[in-house]
Amino acid sequence: MTRSSAVLLQVTLTIFSFALLVNCNNPEKADDNPNVWRAPENARDLKNPFRDDTSAIAKGRELYKLHCWQCHGESGYGDGAAGGALGAQPANFHSNRVRRQADGELFWKLANGRGNMPPFKDVLKDEERWELITYIRKMSDREYRLSPPQALRPDISVEKVMETDSLAVRILQNPITKDVYYTTFDGNVFQVRNFNTKNAISKKILTVKDHGITRLQGAEFVKNQLFLSGNVDDTAKKATGGRMVKFETDTAGAHNMTVVFNTVMYGTNKTIYDHGWNALAASPDGKYIYVNSGARTDHGEVQDNGGLYPGARDNALTSKVFRFPTDAKDLMLTDDIALLKQKGYIYSEGIRNAYDMAFDPSGNLFAVSNSSDYDNPEDMFWIRQNHHYGFPWVMGGIENPQQYKDWQPDPKTDKFINEFSHSWRVKYFHTDSTFPQIPDSVKFTPGVQNLGPDANEYRGHSGKVIDGDLTGIPVSTFTPHSSPLGLFFDNKKVLSDEFRGDGFVIRYTLGARGNMMRQFTMQGSDLLHLELTYDAATDNYFVRTTRIADSFVEPVDAIMIGSDVFVIEYGGKKGNIWKISLPTNSKKTSK
Repeated sequence: MTRSSAVLLQVTLTIFSFALLVNCNNPEKADDNPNVWRAPENARDLKNPFRDDTSAIAKGRELYKLHCWQCHGESGYGDGAAGGALGAQPANFHSNRVRRQADGELFWKLANGRGNMPPFKDVLKDEERWELITYIRKMSDREYRLSPPQALRPDISVEKVMETDSLAVRILQNPITKDVYYTTFDGNVFQVRNFNTKNAISKKILTVKDHGITRLQGAEFVKNQLFLSGNVDDTAKKATGGRMVKFETDTAGAHNMTVVFNTVMYGTNKTIYDHGWNALAASPDGKYIYVNSGARTDHGEVQDNGGLYPGARDNALTSKVFRFPTDAKDLMLTDDIALLKQKGYIYSEGIRNAYDMAFDPSGNLFAVSNSSDYDNPEDMFWIRQNHHYGFPWVMGGIENPQQYKDWQPDPKTDKFINEFSHSWRVKYFHTDSTFPQIPDSVKFTPGVQNLGPDANEYRGHSGKVIDGDLTGIPVSTFTPHSSPLGLFFDNKKVLSDEFRGDGFVIRYTLGARGNMMRQFTMQGSDLLHLELTYDAATDNYFVRTTRIADSFVEPVDAIMIGSDVFVIEYGGKKGNIWKISLPTNSKKTSK
């Protein structure tokens, strides 16, 4: 999920949040809740000048794609990937409670904002807000599925495999049984029977009650053991903790669980930036399991949850990649960085949110991370032990200006600040006299350098958006705000010469409907081919990036089985799994 994205994903997604028009945790009974957001009585008297106007509906649809879908979902059910990070569920525009409200009440709320939803009276003109309200009234299911995904070259084909349950975040295969599974953000694990056939059907085999992870974002098989990771929030969502468990299925079909670790509870926040524990990757020899814990901030700012945690930024349990033996059990991780390092649990630091990680055929671990609301490129990192990758001081090869005490943020003078960004609207970009200094002993490792020809747009020092192909300047790594995830490699080297042993990644965000990414490109929501080359002079990798398929809707993860790639979509209400067949040297292909 913006770049979280969860994102997802608590995707940890760095996409703009048009958050809580109405508090709809229980929309049919909310009238009795004193905490429900109500507009003043006279707001009902405001009249919509565009009701049922087809032109206004079309314009409102474009505004919705820019400002709303990330939290409220494609079809307005309050199930967008970015909304998963919020303390209260974003409004379901189809609920009776929203339907009963007058257009004027919604117009007033949109203008004035509350909590995570900033006021839009300074962002949208009155006319635009009315157009948006008019569109919300006319929303229908599957609003954005205008066409299926498309291959961008003739030797690649795309076909639909099946529909999935809502809020899907991971797809994976058991390497022993070859069964395919997928997991959902709200804690469900599904086993797919008859996968890749017309009779494919999913069966729910595990829920939150089985594993205790309320925000489930990571899943990985190590031989026949299923590892799950995510967060456990307290009932008031004021504190959270990380948790990893593993399941092994016995001969009778029972799923036996072992706890790998829990963390102490630490302060959550009220934003879309509480990324949590998510991506998992198993070492090729099966001895270790790696897990990413994303930042609890956008760019290292204070997130005190309304004053509950004064001065709280990131801590010893966030913005890091951890490593544990696969036979570890019942560990308790504390917010003590010295102790965590002493025990060997912290593998690398300074990574904002590596929502996916994967090993290449040579055993190198790579990760793709989403950057902040500032116009930083989205890094891909070669993850190595004891390396620090820059967060919160550097992201996407660009210094975080908030570390400098004289910084005066203003989109008019600093073009890297998008006026539509959540961090600007709610003032997370600000002069910050207490921002921590870079430790003297730390040396930052840069991201993989993207040579294009695709996904290499960036903002130059002049403030202008530039295509890296025109300047020849490498970018670290992908177009800003594109939310890369679903990283995988052709580890069995079954593909044709052009692709053999290479990497692939998907981009969650589509520039055409992302109010931050569209300044760079209209492309996105696509599958990228990554041709990586090691450079001894810099002890780093360069990558040539090419788009090979696009037109996905909220793609969140992908796996490779044989020569086929299976991409799963988040699907706020219902999602899909698509099969992308890549070219092979047939004599090398084995499934």
